[in-house]
Amino acid sequence: MWTEDVLKLKRPFREGFGQLEKIMQPSPGIAIVGAGLAGACAAFALHRHARVAVFEATEAADQAFRAAGGLFHPLMTRRARPNWQHDAALEALEQLLDAVGARVPVRRGLLRVAFTEKQAQDFREAARTHPHFVQWLAPEAVGERFPQVRAPYGALWIPQGGAVSASRLIEVLLARSGVPVHRPVRVVDWEETADEVHLHTDRGETYRFDYAILAPGSGYRAHPELARLPFQAVKGQVICLQRPPSLDTLPLVLANVHLAPYGDQIFVGSTYEPAFTDLAPSEAQTRWLLEEAARWVPEVSRSAVVAALTGVRVIRPHRPLPVLSPLPGRRRLWLFSALGSRGLLYAPLLASWLPEVLERPERLPEAVRLD
Repeated sequence: MWTEDVLKLKRPFREGFGQLEKIMQPSPGIAIVGAGLAGACAAFALHRHARVAVFEATEAADQAFRAAGGLFHPLMTRRARPNWQHDAALEALEQLLDAVGARVPVRRGLLRVAFTEKQAQDFREAARTHPHFVQWLAPEAVGERFPQVRAPYGALWIPQGGAVSASRLIEVLLARSGVPVHRPVRVVDWEETADEVHLHTDRGETYRFDYAILAPGSGYRAHPELARLPFQAVKGQVICLQRPPSLDTLPLVLANVHLAPYGDQIFVGSTYEPAFTDLAPSEAQTRWLLEEAARWVPEVSRSAVVAALTGVRVIRPHRPLPVLSPLPGRRRLWLFSALGSRGLLYAPLLASWLPEVLERPERLPEAVRLD
């Protein structure tokens, strides 16, 4: 059983990100189904307190959004309002990045360009209300400080914003956790008894654990119990450009698309396609991304497109917050999903709660529970 004298959820746990004040005894067996960002953060948060095993259906990590994504900042809403639990979320992320150290390089500072006059008004208000987070830059100030960027309505400079390679972070978290990762092994079904969870794989094997945390990403659609949940899969596309020398000092730029420099390349994304039939990249979407990127950074119009990548996000359409919750009617089967485009912001925070809440789900904030 878990000890009852544990840290409160108002701040992130220190395990993996430091030291937990109390630990769980004896160590339970916990399965994590899915080796994406949610699954890797969960493994890292739990590995010192439980016997953890990870199951991943794919042979190798999908590089699409993990390679090109990884933007984070405290005001990710369209109107630049604070995100839910933004202080705790940023603290948990910073602790996680501190724990993995130089193994996961972090690019700091993000220029959020207003793409309408109405949005510029919202951004100016955000700068007045949250001066500790952001600084308002008028168009001429943007031009002086970032001459590569066109910002006719002005922009917010967000020092706390940044980007990491999510694929690299996942890789390091799983390695640092030291937990076994079984791949390619697809969990096709499960059963819950009073004392344990049985996981059935596509190899005809059955595994038994005290708890199972399902973090399947878009794979939720393959199982009837998950497919009927109020989620939506959204396809997105990014393009990878060769970065010209003239853009060596380009900051992270976020407008209606983002431009994220990594080495000698620039990733531009992302499209949002709630209705899609396949994951093949679209030439039309590639053209749109390149045109929009050139709208804010004109020099990229001369850049060669190296690759077009696609991926799928999972969201809750009518409640845009992630899910960490037992499945309806379950106690030992949990879901960790619906991170949408804010996975880096929320996955470390929610994972840090797991050592306490697996046996005390009533301590979860209502906002992340399944109804």
